[in-house]
Amino acid sequence: MTSQGKVKLQVWLLIVVVFVLGSVTGASLDRLYLAKSDSLKPDSPGREGRQRGPERMIKKMTSDLSLNDGQVAKIRTIFEESRKEFPPNRFAECPGFKESRARTRARVREVLTPEQQKRYDEINAQRDAEMNKQQ
Repeated sequence: MTSQGKVKLQVWLLIVVVFVLGSVTGASLDRLYLAKSDSLKPDSPGREGRQRGPERMIKKMTSDLSLNDGQVAKIRTIFEESRKEFPPNRFAECPGFKESRARTRARVREVLTPEQQKRYDEINAQRDAEMNKQQ
C-alpha cells in the first residue's frame, strides 16, 4: 500500500471513529434526557419515588397511615375536587391556595381514624416546615 493510500485509510478510520463516538454520546444523552422526563410522569414504572401529584400523595399516605380501600377512594375524590380549584402548575401563586389546602386537609382528616389523624397532622407539620425552609 502506498503512503497516500495509508493516509486515506487513516482519514476514513478517523471519520468512522468520530461518527461512532458521536452516535454513542448522542444516544446516551438521549436516554438520560428521557429518563429524567419519565420521572415526571405519574405512571412511569419504577419511578414511584419521583412521581408528582395526587397519586404519589395517595400512595405515600396509604403506606404511612395504613389506609383501607374505602379511605383511599374517598381521599382520591377529595384530591380530585381540590385540584379543580387551582391549576396544578401554578397553585402556589394563586390567592386562596392556603385556604384551599386547609379545607382539603380538614376533609381528609374526616376520613381518617383518630390514630391516623394524629400521624397525618405530624406528616403535614413536617411538610410545612420543609416548605417554609425552601422559601
